[in-house]
Amino acid sequence: MANNSNKRRSRVADMTVVPKQYKPPSSPPAVEMNFPIELTDTDELRVRRLMYREKVVDFAIMQIVWEDGERAEVARIDCCHSMIHRHQFTKDGRDLYDHLEIKSIPADGGDRWNIVHAGYFEALAAMQAEWADNLRRWRDGQ
Repeated sequence: MANNSNKRRSRVADMTVVPKQYKPPSSPPAVEMNFPIELTDTDELRVRRLMYREKVVDFAIMQIVWEDGERAEVARIDCCHSMIHRHQFTKDGRDLYDHLEIKSIPADGGDRWNIVHAGYFEALAAMQAEWADNLRRWRDGQ
């Protein structure tokens, strides 16, 4: 058998393409705001949003329940991984929706901030309207 150890070995180029993801402007110059919206004595929405040029460019809206003196996250709509998506948690910590996509966010282009801005208000309205159903799913696990 021939010894090929002195032969020049070709290397295969890494052709892996990592897709570009949406990234909001950094803070500062964007301004982060955090605030609660009380639903009942034990239920609230916690809102985190990042504002830039009078637009919401990043957000997370979390539904929290206080039960037996403990805080638990019930549901969440947020934007990361280049999409607005939702989570529905169960009491044992499972995510029933596992990043259920609502809307994709392009990495570049002038429309991306408008998509996030509009998505924030739609998500806030949905979380306010659906909090009782989210709480039931959290308790029932389905």
